[in-house]
This record gives sequence, C-alpha cells and structure tokens, in this order.
Amino acid sequence: MKKIFLLFAIIIICFCNAAQSQDTIRLFGHKDSKNTKPLSDTNVAPAPKPVKYNDPNGIQTLTGPEHNLGFYIGFHSEYSQIAGHDAFGAGGTFAMIANHGLAIGFSGKGFISEPYEVIPGSHTSYSYTGGYGGFLIEPIVFPKFPVHISFPILVGAGGIAKSILTNYNYPYDYTEVYVEDAEAFLIAEPGMELEFNIARWLRLGLGASYRFTTTFEPSSFDTNPMDGFTGGFSLKFGKF
Repeated sequence: MKKIFLLFAIIIICFCNAAQSQDTIRLFGHKDSKNTKPLSDTNVAPAPKPVKYNDPNGIQTLTGPEHNLGFYIGFHSEYSQIAGHDAFGAGGTFAMIANHGLAIGFSGKGFISEPYEVIPGSHTSYSYTGGYGGFLIEPIVFPKFPVHISFPILVGAGGIAKSILTNYNYPYDYTEVYVEDAEAFLIAEPGMELEFNIARWLRLGLGASYRFTTTFEPSSFDTNPMDGFTGGFSLKFGKF
C-alpha cells in the first residue's frame, strides 16, 4: 500500500514539473509581467494600416477612390420667349452621375409658341415650333445637402419652323396649318438649378438658363429668335 502511494506521489510531482516547464502548448496562454497580452498574441503581425486616398501628391480623378456611380432620368417643363412671343417647352434627360457630384448624359427639348397675328383681325396667325438636344454636363455642388445647386450645360443642335395657321380662332381652332420656313441651328445653353432632395430617389429642381444659338439666315425669321432666358422646373428619378 505504501509503495502504491509513493508511486502515485512521484507521478504527480513529475507531472507538475513538466507542466511548469511547458512553454509551447497552452490552452489559454499566460500573462507576461511586462505585457498584459497573452503570449499567443505577441508573435502576431500587426494589421496593415488602411490605405489613404487623400494624398495631396497623388493624381485625383473625377470618380475618386470610391468609384460611386449613379444615374437619373429627368423630365422638365419651361417657359421662354421666341422672337418676343411666349413659348412653352418640355423635354427629358438621361445622365450618369460620378461620385454624386458630376452628371454626364444627353438632354432633349421641344417647344411651341403661342400663335400671334401680324395683322389684327385677319384670322391668319403664326407660331414657332421645334426642338433641340445634345450633350449634357452638370456639376452638382453639395449634392448630399437637402437643398443644393447644379450647373447644367447643354451643347447640341436643333431645328425651328415658322408655321401659318389660317382661319385661326383662340385658343387652337384653325382650318389649316403649313410651314412657311424652317431653319437648323447649333445651340449652347448654360443654366443653374436649385435642387431639393425630396427622397433618396427623387429630386425637384427649379432653374433658369440662357440659350445661345447660331445666327439664322435672312428669311422670315429674326436673326436670333431663340436667344434669351428660360425658366422652369424638373423632376429627376434615379440613384443619386
């Protein structure tokens, strides 16, 4: 019995010594007197630092490091004057948006003027109709603010027709209409819009622009009948 107890005591002492000298396999690790972290963590390489994209010496791009890309489809209505007569227009736009701040796409508009009489009481009136469209570039300032501004610039081409309405009676009752003359033109239309973020997918815009057109050939048209200010509103649907 004493031999068994003595053998058991020797086994326990050997196991304790082996456990104290062991430094490779640990279930939970142990704390160092100079370092409160487990020894199992001291040999782990530090995590790499995040890459910074605001390096002032680096090349900055339009899309930026996030490469955020959105789009919108817009519908707009506007008022202007053509050769001194009231005119109304409507159109649409499709554009891609780079990093919320720059929209690039295409835009088109159609317009019609109120009929007018050259000789009062003659029952023969005239009106202007036509349209134009082209490339659109639109910088957007502070796009994440609920109210912000943008600067759309349209560059393109279009056409205008001067029509005669016979036996005209207000508002749109006439016997016959035919085109007296037509012209093609190039156009540049810079503008400014005040935009409201109604929802994440919807914006309302109130804006104004100025049309610059190439000079028309001497005919039944004025030299530049379309040059002048326009004003209107727009609705834009998309991912901003």
